[in-house]
Amino acid sequence: MERSNSSEASPTVLSIECLRGSSTGDEWTGDMLQTGDIVEDLRIGTSFGSVSAPFKGGKSGVQKILHSAYKAKQTSIVVRVRRGTDEFAELQACIVPNESAGRKQYMLRSIGDPNYAVGFFDRTEAGCLDLQGNERISLFGWPLWLTYII
Repeated sequence: MERSNSSEASPTVLSIECLRGSSTGDEWTGDMLQTGDIVEDLRIGTSFGSVSAPFKGGKSGVQKILHSAYKAKQTSIVVRVRRGTDEFAELQACIVPNESAGRKQYMLRSIGDPNYAVGFFDRTEAGCLDLQGNERISLFGWPLWLTYII
């Protein structure tokens, strides 16, 4: 989504939305993409090229790109995300239809763990940073919300 040049407090960015968790528990390590990570770059297939932030049209624009890539059988993708100001992570995945979200909607399924799937969501950058802060706070190496359950 195009970042706003107006006097808004926080621009709108494309972020990760976790749809299905890992079967190995890797999402607890921080190596996997997490809800609220800010998408910086998408590298699709061998001939489709790379698309970088800001993403024109936000989630809708990226869904159109994923649809075109899927139709062209260019389903491999590398997603590079930002956490905070200087931490980055990547996910190697394949583009698959997200049947629960409707027609022409796609999600990314991890190559390393097919149970792990992510989608995209338009959020403010401040909202993403809040999510990142809340999810990354831990006690004894566990996410904070899990310590309340135990």
